[in-house]
Amino acid sequence: MAISFTNLIGSRENLDKTIRYQLQTGWISANVSGVTPKFYSDTEESDNMATVDEAALNSVRVNLFSRERTADTDVNGDDKHTWKFRLLIEIQGESLSILTQMEDEVNRILWTLSPNTNTRLNKSDGSASEVAWFEESELTFNRIQAEGETDFTPISQAELICIYFRIKT
Repeated sequence: MAISFTNLIGSRENLDKTIRYQLQTGWISANVSGVTPKFYSDTEESDNMATVDEAALNSVRVNLFSRERTADTDVNGDDKHTWKFRLLIEIQGESLSILTQMEDEVNRILWTLSPNTNTRLNKSDGSASEVAWFEESELTFNRIQAEGETDFTPISQAELICIYFRIKT
């Protein structure tokens, strides 16, 4: 008996890398006052979002958060399970204005490539990932409180939930 994933072509790729790739390749700097941020994912880079030297200024980081099985309501016996993959998208901007423009650009890209029954979310190699859909195609970003009295480089964060299915074959 084997376990497979619906929609997946080829081998799996960590979804933080997939989303980082899609954000980076879909980014249009003209939509963000000419800014092209640095893109990071947990799979590819160590955590450097909070560097003191501002090396992460104007950056987008996709963090692995959790994977969890959901309460299955559409299961045919015990052969198909629904899973949620939670990713945190963290943005650091040089100013509040740039930060909000970056949030809008991330949402534009995610909304444009949101998978559904006709569209697949492609991995960095161009083949289809296992993601069936996003729980929300546009994200709500929340500001992360500054540690000091001033907020020179504002940071915000949103959760992207990717739904996929594991099947017993």
